[in-house]
Amino acid sequence: MGSEMRMNGRRLPKAAGSDRHRQSPPLRSPRSWSSERGSVTIMTAVLLVGIVGVLGLSIDVGRIYMVRTGLQNAADAAALAAARELNGGTGGLSKAVSQANAAALQANTYGLSRSGISVPSVTISKIEFSTSLAANATWYNNTNGNNVPAGTETSIKYVRVTTQAATVGIIFAAQALGSSHVEQRVSTAGASVGLNGICYFPVAVALNDLSIPVHQLTLSFTDGTGSSVTLANFGYTVLNVPGSGPGGGSPETANAAAGGAQLCGAVGDSLTLSTTNSANSTNGPKQIADGANTRFDSYHTGYANSLNATSYPPDTNVYDNNGNPLTATQYLNRSPLTAPTDPGQDNRRVMVMPIITPGTYNPGAITIKKFGAFLLRKSVNRNGSGAGDLVVEYLGDTYLVGHGTYDPNKGATNISIPVLYR
Repeated sequence: MGSEMRMNGRRLPKAAGSDRHRQSPPLRSPRSWSSERGSVTIMTAVLLVGIVGVLGLSIDVGRIYMVRTGLQNAADAAALAAARELNGGTGGLSKAVSQANAAALQANTYGLSRSGISVPSVTISKIEFSTSLAANATWYNNTNGNNVPAGTETSIKYVRVTTQAATVGIIFAAQALGSSHVEQRVSTAGASVGLNGICYFPVAVALNDLSIPVHQLTLSFTDGTGSSVTLANFGYTVLNVPGSGPGGGSPETANAAAGGAQLCGAVGDSLTLSTTNSANSTNGPKQIADGANTRFDSYHTGYANSLNATSYPPDTNVYDNNGNPLTATQYLNRSPLTAPTDPGQDNRRVMVMPIITPGTYNPGAITIKKFGAFLLRKSVNRNGSGAGDLVVEYLGDTYLVGHGTYDPNKGATNISIPVLYR
């Protein structure tokens, strides 16, 4: 009988593994493996080219955005610096131009240069002024001279600056972006909405008719240390300042009058009068005079908290002629001008004061009716006739100040701060 087995006449299948001659799968040739390796190499090369291209594009685009950011920062800084100088006079317009250029260069020095990218210095190519932000508003180009019509400067509230164009050379993505890219940025700044939270000179001024502009006048010191105080038209009295206490407060009052530890409030707030010795007829005029006169580069010694030029810089114009005090027009136009010995600060002679109506008040029941800006026309006498009296010019209730706040639940004012618009 052969190798096959039969049962009931049927042939049974062979047992697994019994075929010693079963064939293995055919082996792949070396040529096949070489073909696959070649395909992978080609695909890798294509991908590398794409990755390098994307990386190069990213680098060039990043360089463009770095330059754009630097230019915009410089434009914003220049616009804000210029807006801070707007004061209704030609002097403010001239100072705005110089400050815009200086701020742009400083922004480049302390901002863009730190990126490590070599770019041209950021300078301003155009500085324009306007009374409005409307689409059809007229903009006056004052880059190289004053082109604002006479009389219009009092209404200028906005400044627009344009940087010079900066060219960025394209290194890796020239086919997509061209050989170079030009960037130029614009920024506009100006007066904010009216503030009602304002820091002010530490006195309350009584004006009879708050709606009628009052110009050159003398605000007379009034002793407010009794159980009540009666303020006549153009009178003022000293307010309670932080740190002053019963029987003292002279250093605090003088420093507050110099601009430190300022009182801040809003229209409708209640004021507290000072009942300390610093507000009486003997001491009050001296404290107010000593603090106010820091604006003229004059610093009285003898206070626990020293009055000095570092803490309380003088105005940049300390012109002081008792016989012919400086007018607002002269001050805003910076003519005549006397420079201080110590480093000065613009607008120190402009002081914001709370205004109340004349009348008799107890020490804690005076309500702020509005705020007004006053130019201190001459230094203040601390002794003798007219001691403590403030010879001022009322600039009105529309003015640009350095800082302030807005509370929708408080009464509005026309005093504003510089802000960026676009």
